[in-house]
Amino acid sequence: MSSLYNKIGESTYDQLLADPQGADVIAISCTPGKGIVKRGTVMFRETTGMYSPAAAANVVSTNMLAVINETVDTGAAPEGGAVTTAEDAAAYRAGRFIDGRVTLAEDAALTAEHKVILRLQNIVFNQKDTAQEFNNSVS
Repeated sequence: MSSLYNKIGESTYDQLLADPQGADVIAISCTPGKGIVKRGTVMFRETTGMYSPAAAANVVSTNMLAVINETVDTGAAPEGGAVTTAEDAAAYRAGRFIDGRVTLAEDAALTAEHKVILRLQNIVFNQKDTAQEFNNSVS
């Protein structure tokens, strides 16, 4: 009910995509027991076929990577190793994202090396080139 009384025209910018053209949305099964996974987190596919939040060591070219498009509660770690039902979520396996909106597990920042690996899987970022000089001469 309280949403009826907000300021007119007020909006919160929380977009992940810099350009919706070329974005490829898929449904992923999240590994149970990983807690709350925030929107914009890089996910990697485990050998079980389920996706977990990617730490820095998981962002490698041999892992299938995706960026989750919604906040998901996967629950607490199951007791005794019992598997609970996996939570399905929408994710992007390709697209052009706003730089700084995509993170690793536990809000860790992406490095340039991570971005190269993600680029190989068609997950690219909208950022300016930071090269100071470009020499296009033939030697």
